[in-house]
Amino acid sequence: MDIVIIFIILLIVALVFKRVSNVIIFFGLIDIFLRILDYIGKHTSSDINNFINKIFPDSIPAIINNYSTGVLEDILMWVYVGLMILFLYYVFRMLLHRL
Repeated sequence: MDIVIIFIILLIVALVFKRVSNVIIFFGLIDIFLRILDYIGKHTSSDINNFINKIFPDSIPAIINNYSTGVLEDILMWVYVGLMILFLYYVFRMLLHRL
């Protein structure tokens, strides 16, 4: 269910923004958001942790590891790494434009 929600959100973003760079940046922001929520959940009370764990996955790699195995998992993880490299490139490029 987690992976379906993330793909639906990315599809909506792709239809709204229409630029590949915006979709990649949004993908990176989703992963950062999930990691922040995971950290907050693990470092607060058990009630908050249970609530966050019911609604949000740990991160995008956690979703990939949960729903796939073997060669498919390796391929999806390499796609994830490629998207994160593109995210880093676009964020770095935006930083250079601001200097």
